[in-house]
Amino acid sequence: MARRRELRGLGDVAARVLKRADPKGRRFGAEAIAAWRDVVGSEIDRHTYGFALRDNGEFVVYVDSAAWANQLSLMSDQLTDRLNTHLGHTAVKAIRFTVSRKVSDQANWETTETETDAFYVADDVTPEPLDATELDQVAHVAAVIHDPRLREVARRVMVKDLERKKGARTRSADGL
Repeated sequence: MARRRELRGLGDVAARVLKRADPKGRRFGAEAIAAWRDVVGSEIDRHTYGFALRDNGEFVVYVDSAAWANQLSLMSDQLTDRLNTHLGHTAVKAIRFTVSRKVSDQANWETTETETDAFYVADDVTPEPLDATELDQVAHVAAVIHDPRLREVARRVMVKDLERKKGARTRSADGL
């Protein structure tokens, strides 16, 4: 007797595999944390930090002050509904707001990262070719390296660096 095979959709198979691989539903924690910012908006997000979804469905959110913790506790049911709607399933049963320095630490980190990225923007410098005297000086400096391949690499690096620096000097001399 031949066994009858049913055709199943990829979504059904994937859901079964995920359920078997993660029976406690821990993957929902990462989804909830990622969705927190989208659900609450930028004003609340500045004062909060989604931290973890516990096994019992309690979503822990760090806040930067007791006032925010109190205000958001009053909105807890509404936020839970919005979060579950965004996730597409009921993963969050309750939200606990805890006052923590982690929120301000995270904000400081993001500010520092933004300022650092802005500071280290690549300069728009057009390299200027070195003249014969400068090239001779580079060859003289590189001559102390005994390995010929390493000497050539060092010479090329020095030429590129000096050409960029020469271009930057020319640019600043022109007042750009």
